[in-house]
Amino acid sequence: MPIVSISLTSELLRKLERFMKERGYSSRSEAIRDAIRDSLSEYELSGLERGRVTATITVISEHQRHDVDERLMRLRHEHDKIVSGNMHIHLGEKYCLEIFITEGEAKEVLDFIGRIRALRGTHQVKYTMVPIVINKRVNSNK
Repeated sequence: MPIVSISLTSELLRKLERFMKERGYSSRSEAIRDAIRDSLSEYELSGLERGRVTATITVISEHQRHDVDERLMRLRHEHDKIVSGNMHIHLGEKYCLEIFITEGEAKEVLDFIGRIRALRGTHQVKYTMVPIVINKRVNSNK
């Protein structure tokens, strides 16, 4: 297998070590490969989604990183067409939680999620997506 080098913060490395032990991974490489497979699987599945959806997107970032808040708000305004609301909450003194509620075409919502994930300074980005099924009523005169 090819060798790939990555840089991790000491906090992220500690979390990885704890994760490995709790889940029974024999090496960091095995744990990281599994995480990459999981992310790629989610990515590939997202490519299959079509149509209108609603999604809640949860973002956790460090409270001291005000630049993340500013960039999230810029993204939110760039995606006004699909973002119907958001909420900002402080989690203790260290973290911020941002929740976005979206509605639109799956491709647009997934693009918004991808752009959030690409922001430096976000710790976690999770989402729940639900298709919007619109029943068309047929008027019948009997």
